[in-house]
Amino acid sequence: MKNIKLFERELSLIVDEELRMQVKSYMEERVPDHFWTDGASSSGKYHPKMSQGIGGLVRHTKAVVMFAEELLRMSSYAYMKEEYKDYVIAACIIHDTVKYGMEEEIDKSAYADHGKNAAREFDHFACHYCHYRPSEFLLNAIKSHMGQWTTDREDRPFTSVDRCVHMADYMASRSFI
Repeated sequence: MKNIKLFERELSLIVDEELRMQVKSYMEERVPDHFWTDGASSSGKYHPKMSQGIGGLVRHTKAVVMFAEELLRMSSYAYMKEEYKDYVIAACIIHDTVKYGMEEEIDKSAYADHGKNAAREFDHFACHYCHYRPSEFLLNAIKSHMGQWTTDREDRPFTSVDRCVHMADYMASRSFI
């Protein structure tokens, strides 16, 4: 049930054509089907209603990209190199792709390390299938998107790219939306 057309607008925000194609290919070929159908929160406690139910994870991901776009307009991020802005958008698209594991069966135990797992899966896909080594800036932004709730202290946001992705994800998960 993969429908990459749902992300045409978000993908168009990535200026670097090679990176855009890598992210698009990853979404089409590697992301498990449950990403496209499940809600963003298995308990319903940590995401707004719009992110729950069928397709909720897709809606959440699109919201994260929208918040990232707004953050990238602010002076804190506006002067960031275009390459880094591309990493922000790409990381926002990829960040929750394996939230419930890589298998077609949902694995809620995968949640704790889903940022690290998504970074690893994208890195593996890009290296082995596209012969492209993703930037550490991109991989670290994916890994650290959970901020203070990341289980491994070394995977917390450090760079401006990391912090922008984390803030976008944090804002998109607020229950008041």
